[in-house]
Amino acid sequence: MKHGVKKALSAAIAFVTTATLALTAYAMEYDLKPEAPTANATSVSASTDSLKSAVDTASGSEGATAKVEVKSTASLPVSSSVIKSLSKSDDAVLEIASPKATITIDSSTITKVRKVDLSSKIYSSKSRAVVDFRSNAKFGCEVKITLKNCKMTEAALAKAHVYCDGEDLGPVELDENGNPVITATKGGKYEIK
Repeated sequence: MKHGVKKALSAAIAFVTTATLALTAYAMEYDLKPEAPTANATSVSASTDSLKSAVDTASGSEGATAKVEVKSTASLPVSSSVIKSLSKSDDAVLEIASPKATITIDSSTITKVRKVDLSSKIYSSKSRAVVDFRSNAKFGCEVKITLKNCKMTEAALAKAHVYCDGEDLGPVELDENGNPVITATKGGKYEIK
């Protein structure tokens, strides 16, 4: 009987040792650094390099649009070097697309080369839509903000006006898809109501 217990105990120890070695080898793989993804089509915010590269590419073609996708507009500064590159083309357009809005700057509207801080909070309800820029500074160009997922009804938008920091700028403009468009030349809080 003692011989059988010794055999069983030896087999159990061998099994536990093998399992421990296997787990150790498996755990060591977690110590390896993960590979970085090779392509990143959408980033949280647009870097100066990605914006400048898109603008430089678009500037080489007549009527081209420099498109950049971001996940959020919470931090969206556009450097003066990007605006300067855009201004060198007569008809290029910088288009920054986020889930809530598409923001465009047409090179023909640039009157002064400067940094343009487009960082903003964008939200809407059934009674109003808001684009609240972090900055109140003048842009030195026209910035068009097309709200993609506005919750206001078609009837409400037909009667709505755009307000900047409380000042009535007139009736809201709609694009061909019925989305509201705000044209801004400076920061501040824009409301459609």
